Amino acid sequence: MAPTLKHGIPEPWASALTDAGFVSPWNTPSMNRLSEATGVHVSTISRIIKGQNPKGPTHQVITTLAGALGLPPRTLGGWIDAAWAEHEPYEPPAVADFMTAEQRACVDQIIRAFATTNRAHADAQRQMGELAAKMEIAKPAQRAQSKKST
Repeated sequence: MAPTLKHGIPEPWASALTDAGFVSPWNTPSMNRLSEATGVHVSTISRIIKGQNPKGPTHQVITTLAGALGLPPRTLGGWIDAAWAEHEPYEPPAVADFMTAEQRACVDQIIRAFATTNRAHADAQRQMGELAAKMEIAKPAQRAQSKKST
């Protein structure tokens, strides 16, 4: 199902922009105004909103945009299906200060390995959902084809 667009911007982004006052002189949702307010380049905002940011935005960018829109970062993370949307940023315990640089590097590698695995799993789940949706859409057309051939 295609997202609902409001002046070329999908919902719920369009309403969030409008509600937060990021509108053009014609009173339409404006990514340019959000960019001006946050310092995040408009092309970055556009890719995030349209789901065209393959690596995904950083937590800092989403936090910045969320602050400007007056929404929790988790909400925006949910809109873009970010893996971190359910979690706050990781902060090591205070005793990590006693680790050597080599030990910290090892822990960083372990964290990256977990994150990579989790992201791959989330991507696979999303792709399976998209495929299932496409298959569901295709079913009625296939049934109609099979009736014509008999």
